[in-house]
Amino acid sequence: MLSPLLERIKKQPLIFDGAMGAMIYQRGVFLNACYDELCLTQPELILGIHCEYVEAGVDVIETNSFGANRIKLAGFGLADRVADINCAAVRLARRAAGEAPVYIAASVGPCLQADQPLTDELLPDLEAAFDEQLAALAGAGVDLAVLETFRDCRELQLAARAAARLGLPVLASFVPLECPPDAELNSREAAWAGMLDADGNVDMIGLNCGMGPAEILHPLQRVLRRTAKPVVVMPNAGGGNEIGGRI
Repeated sequence: MLSPLLERIKKQPLIFDGAMGAMIYQRGVFLNACYDELCLTQPELILGIHCEYVEAGVDVIETNSFGANRIKLAGFGLADRVADINCAAVRLARRAAGEAPVYIAASVGPCLQADQPLTDELLPDLEAAFDEQLAALAGAGVDLAVLETFRDCRELQLAARAAARLGLPVLASFVPLECPPDAELNSREAAWAGMLDADGNVDMIGLNCGMGPAEILHPLQRVLRRTAKPVVVMPNAGGGNEIGGRI
């Protein structure tokens, strides 16, 4: 039987899985498709990706549910399938884990578009969307909530409250910004890490996406200086660097 994740992560590093969207795209699914719906329409594809990560030896796999909230699903005419998609996502992850000592994490992304401002008028709709999605994921039996790729701290904290109300351990993860290595006082990472460290609904703080392993080092160091909570870092593959006029 697995020990509680929060106990284990304080004793040793845990290895999370890698990208889901990129792996789906590599298998020939165009970007205009609803990747979350694939849990219902192409379950074997999603199961296969999960199984590859489990076979690689990860400690945590994330459900294919990043955009499975009613606001994002409405763009595909699927706003009424929130529960179906999220429950299917958990079943597939559990099936892939099998008897392996692997935690199942509920992947929950933002409802806002990347450049969309959060206004007070939007708060009730966002809260309802997070409550609905997380209730489905929690009811299906996940081990923790991974709130990831957030670009607005208020929205991230709103989602964290929804997850905490359901009794789920919460990883609150956001996208780092490019800034000079010495920009400690003015960095978003330092400011957000401080707010999330003081947030009683957040158990772990994370950085994900936005930059590769080398580039994310300085933002990670800024976060580590501002929190005593466990920190999870999930860089993307990174881009090219110009060295001597070559990429």
